[in-house]
Amino acid sequence: MNFNLKQLEVFAAVVECKSFTAAAEKLYLAQSTVSGHVAALEKECGVPVFIRTGKRKILLTEAGQKIYAHARAVLQSCEDLARELQEHTAFELVLAASTIPMQYRLPAVLAGYKKKQPDCLFTLKSGDSAAVHKMILEGEAQIGFAGGMFNRKEVCYDLLWEDRLVLITPDTEFFREKQAKGAVGNDLLSEPLIFREAGSGTQQAADRFLCENNISPERIHMAARMDNNEAILNSVALGIGSAIVSGMAAAGAANVLKFSLTGKSTERSLYMIRPKGRHLTTGARQFFKYIKCEMTPASIGGE
Repeated sequence: MNFNLKQLEVFAAVVECKSFTAAAEKLYLAQSTVSGHVAALEKECGVPVFIRTGKRKILLTEAGQKIYAHARAVLQSCEDLARELQEHTAFELVLAASTIPMQYRLPAVLAGYKKKQPDCLFTLKSGDSAAVHKMILEGEAQIGFAGGMFNRKEVCYDLLWEDRLVLITPDTEFFREKQAKGAVGNDLLSEPLIFREAGSGTQQAADRFLCENNISPERIHMAARMDNNEAILNSVALGIGSAIVSGMAAAGAANVLKFSLTGKSTERSLYMIRPKGRHLTTGARQFFKYIKCEMTPASIGGE
């Protein structure tokens, strides 16, 4: 037998509505389509399901009664499954975030949302901004938070937070003297620097700052490249080099000195990102609405 769920649904509707016409109206189908599904079911089962009396009254054959009982059980199981999946997706939320929003902004956001939706289960995946975009596009996460814009064609960006780049240095006598004399970070960029990996939103912003302020690559002495923000903060404190970092990250850093940067592109933006042309789950839609309502972000990417 090769009957399908649609045939069972239509057959059950005819039985329950006691009319082909009423079943067609309930299912928003043409009456001929309803008749076709019932005929196909009878063909697959090899038995008639209705007694043809020439009257409008719907009477089930013995086989039809058995088929209806099983059809109703199958349809009820499908309805139960759909409800369970809806409840599951409504309260499970898979998010992806890059370092800065993950560490310094999302905890407060999630805590606020948890008060409104205490049954919500968060799964939070981490990566640099490029990795977050990849997770969103490949469906590994429903909503992302990142510090860089990598793909306007396939991703919508909603501006959430503004950040500012700063230079942090080891807390040494040399840099303390520079700070006492009013030096800014731009004056210290010839000192050894620690960089983030290429996919980092912070590194993308740092590269833009260096380029737009005409700071020659020959002036830059790269001491190291690291893919972990905490490792950079600790390495600067231990004297390996200085680093251009997020102001949010620098605010709580210990045993380092902080220098402002001047000129163009010293500010950076942090975004909520979501895929274009893809429906969000119920839980993701609720969370997105919460963000839009509570934080009133500005849409960047468009729909």
